Amino acid sequence: MSLTIRWSAAALLLVLGLGCTTDGAAPAETPTFVSTAPATPLASPTIAPSPTPEAIRRDIRATRLLIPSLTIDTEVQTSRTIPYTYTPPPGCPARPQDTETLVVPAQGVSTPADNLEGLENVAWIFGHSRWLGAPGIFLSLQEMRLGDELFIDGVDRTSGEQLSNQRFVVEGIYLTDVDSGETLLNAESPGDIPKEPIVVLQTSVREDGAGKQWILSEEAVLANATNLVEGDLNDPCKYLLLFVIAQAS
Repeated sequence: MSLTIRWSAAALLLVLGLGCTTDGAAPAETPTFVSTAPATPLASPTIAPSPTPEAIRRDIRATRLLIPSLTIDTEVQTSRTIPYTYTPPPGCPARPQDTETLVVPAQGVSTPADNLEGLENVAWIFGHSRWLGAPGIFLSLQEMRLGDELFIDGVDRTSGEQLSNQRFVVEGIYLTDVDSGETLLNAESPGDIPKEPIVVLQTSVREDGAGKQWILSEEAVLANATNLVEGDLNDPCKYLLLFVIAQAS
């Protein structure tokens, strides 16, 4: 699986004031004058500023992943970085060269050992959909649906606190290529950092190169995922990926 890593890096209180005055009646024999002065206006509502929601920061290094709907219950391995040089398939344009990438285990799923810039508040878990012809754990990721639950155990990377049974709910399923996947995964600025912890699951859909077939079911992926790929999906130079994003709940 191709993993692109960018190491550089996101009760309204309404108070109403109401004034009211009462005038006494004049004696009957006294001429009555109708005042043309404008009535005393009601006091304008005073709107207190909305409190800024406090962001919840929890950078989790996952150690276990449970997805009940897919009957997945697996250890999350720690992935290390290695030197990396990308060679494009024949006929495909060169890409900006990354100098490092993360190891993807032949079996099982992994998460980065380090807290990477641009992935703040994100528990990123990746694995093969298929490896050397054999199905990987994330082959069934194509069957996930919005609203599905997943649970992780792990360690808070900052405090070292042990975390267990952290619940997340799937809020987005996306088909991307490398470029759109990088944009989806990485926070470009502090304002892009999720306000609450999220889990991002990633696997391969189709490798790049002439004649490469879809690893996952094209019908299932296109039915369930939002397509973020610009241009022709059949372009053999596009490496296709599947992302599942789940929000803390």
